[in-house]
Amino acid sequence: MTERKQRSCVTTKRGDAGKTRTLGGEAVSKGALVIECTGAVDTLRARTALLRLRLLEQRPEDTETAAFLFWLLHACFAAGAAISDFRNRHPEYRKTDIGPEHIARVETEQARLEATLDLPKAFIVSASNLLAAEADLTATVVRTLERNLVRLHESEPEFSCKHLLTFLNRLSDYCFILGRYLEDGHHQAVDYGLLDAGAEGGA
Repeated sequence: MTERKQRSCVTTKRGDAGKTRTLGGEAVSKGALVIECTGAVDTLRARTALLRLRLLEQRPEDTETAAFLFWLLHACFAAGAAISDFRNRHPEYRKTDIGPEHIARVETEQARLEATLDLPKAFIVSASNLLAAEADLTATVVRTLERNLVRLHESEPEFSCKHLLTFLNRLSDYCFILGRYLEDGHHQAVDYGLLDAGAEGGA
């Protein structure tokens, strides 16, 4: 008797033709803007998870920052659900929506980190360690998501995403400050003198 292969609970084969379904129930191309947005949320979640794991590995004492990043992972699910149901057809499927209280938490956490910093009065040209570089990469993912969300809102003006846009704008600032906080005072500011003819590059 041939043993029957157990069906995967992940692989459905429904997306083999380049189509997928949103939380709102619409069948759309995987190249649709709404999917671009939800994909950016996935990237943000994965980047944040990696940043948190490396933080726990390198700075296990920094439990407050690690806890905030864990909270942010959950906020990614709320953001993704709102975007995937951008026409608000199934609000019952969403556990919560990003609102003023979530924005306030990001602002509070940024203020906590910023109070420890003495930043140079110049642009930062580079992270000074790998952990800070991970935070900078996470910031770029947030900005990509924010740009995609603006484009989605412009194409779907009825999409109510004011709080989510504000949340992402604050979050990109937080990620930048997090990067500087993780540098422990060793900041690499822009030195335009290096662009002068004959100047040698930095180490």
